[in-house]
Amino acid sequence: MEFLTKSDINECKKVLLSGELLAFPTETVYGLGAISSSEEAFNKLVETKKRPPNKPFTLMCSSLTQVQDIVEINNITQIIIDNFVPGPITLILKTKKDIPYYLDLGTGFVGIRIPDDDFVLKLIDAVGVPLLVPSANISSEPPAKSDKEVYNYFKDSVYIIEGACKSGVPSTIIKINGNSIEMIREGTLTLKEIMEVIK
Repeated sequence: MEFLTKSDINECKKVLLSGELLAFPTETVYGLGAISSSEEAFNKLVETKKRPPNKPFTLMCSSLTQVQDIVEINNITQIIIDNFVPGPITLILKTKKDIPYYLDLGTGFVGIRIPDDDFVLKLIDAVGVPLLVPSANISSEPPAKSDKEVYNYFKDSVYIIEGACKSGVPSTIIKINGNSIEMIREGTLTLKEIMEVIK
């Protein structure tokens, strides 16, 4: 494995398409990405993070079109997307019925995020499908905020894009089920800010 830079986007694309894992900085914390169209890449992500195998990974998308292929979007979701996406928010939404089992692990819900980071959006576009992107850390450990912290977690088992993150605060996570909104984790975007736009 090796360190890459943001100018190595073609190499980054090859890494992901070959089923390897790629850590990269976002506007929140470092993400650990795997291609979402490969169950083998999913399994590698579970093993590398030492993550409970019954917990779905967030899907990072580059466009609303990609999001609409995976999940159902109701009026409340659309308002939140219009106001806060792209940005530091993950929406846990009801999945469409034909997605692969390993994406939602039978829960019927999956987290979706469109990051406010030009490089990550270009990378997802280059790969052509959404990426499975949890935070870059061993499960239950703090998320990495720099390439050095990523390396300390994973050594040579993943490819790492050099850099640092903008805020260092993980994304806000909300679950939307019909008209119900549940705050799972509050980041820089607060529940109050979210509720104000859907009144």
